[in-house]
Order: sequence, then C-alpha cells, then structure tokens
Amino acid sequence: MSSLETNQEYSKILEDNVKLTCKAVAVKLLASEEELPEGYDLIDEKVRHCEMIRKASYGEKFYSTIEQQSCLGGAGAIGLRDMPPKLASGEKYFELGRFKDLKTAKAATEKLSIIKERYWGIVYSPLDEATFKPDVVLIITEPVGGMKLAQTIVYSSGDKVRPNFAGIQSLCGDALANPFITGGVNFTLGCDGSRNAADIKDNEMTIGISGEKLEEVISNLQAI
Repeated sequence: MSSLETNQEYSKILEDNVKLTCKAVAVKLLASEEELPEGYDLIDEKVRHCEMIRKASYGEKFYSTIEQQSCLGGAGAIGLRDMPPKLASGEKYFELGRFKDLKTAKAATEKLSIIKERYWGIVYSPLDEATFKPDVVLIITEPVGGMKLAQTIVYSSGDKVRPNFAGIQSLCGDALANPFITGGVNFTLGCDGSRNAADIKDNEMTIGISGEKLEEVISNLQAI
C-alpha cells in the first residue's frame, strides 16, 4: 500500500477504537526543502507549533519553516532552532513563577525533551490525508482514549506506561520530541501555552506515537 492508503487505514482503526475529539495528526521533520512532499503549501501565518497541530487536527495540511513559528521554545524543542538561552537555563520559567528557585527551574528544563538535530521544516497533516510516512502521530483525546491507548501498549509489552511530562512544552517537547527521540509513545496533560493558544480543552490530553511504534499500536488496537 502507499503511505496515504496505510495512513487512511490507521486513521480509520483509531477512529473506530479510540474516543478521538478531532483527527489524528501526522508530522514529518524535513532536513531540507528537497524532502518536502508534493501537495503541501507553506502556512500563511506565523503561529505556535501547538496551534499548527490543532489546525491539522481540524483538517488543514501545510508545512512550516522556522519563519512561521511564533513560539521560539516550541521551535527549539522540535529541532527548527536552538533553544532560547533563557528557556534552556530555566530563567524564563523561574520568572513566570513555575519553580521555587532558579536551581529547580534549571534542573527541570535540563530534563525536557529537545531534538538536537537541526531541521529545515516540518509538515503537518491529518493522518488520513498524509501522503508521507509520519515521524510522529499526535492524538488529542479525552482521558478514556488515553486509557485505551495505554492498554494497547501494555498488551504487547507487559510493562507499565511511564509518561514523561512536566506541564510545560507539551505538544512540542512531550508529544513530538519525546517520541521522535525515543522511538516510543508518550502521554502528556498539556501546558498553559497549548491550552490557551491552541485551545486544547480542559477535558483533552495528547498522546504522541513515533512512526516506529505506530504499526504495533494499530495492531494491538485491533487485537484487544
């Protein structure tokens, strides 16, 4: 099957088995412009990465370079630029009152998931329209959908799910960078940026599934 046909099949299985609140989103990081798939136009506004995920979850497809990313921390997490120094040091989050002192803020930010390699751009698409093999698929769902996906992972691993998140850099670091780096699956409860700017609802959470793990998750969904 073509990538599009496979993605359409996977999307249908997800919709039939998981309580989705919107479309699953496929993303692919591009090392150069030459890797850009046909049929994807440059987004015509400057917004946050998490807003781009939300747009794709509502049916839009497009690509972005660093020039269209308005959140520098998000762009840094997904490999489009270096992380801004004040974010990397924890100073920014300490100034926002998220940590009791700068030392604690630095300790937390050093553990955030950040893609170290530099990429030229990133493609966003609803999974059922993606003509490429995704690096990561992001699923926005209610907790009951997260439960079902957790059960699919446990089904073949026999191990507990161990989410990695801190309530900051959610759709960028937790849901994209973490699965991309680990080749696994990660669960995240969102952050202020994604809930305010990208309208992630109070009753929604996000799961990021690496392209390497996607076939196994889909197979397990059908089995349980």
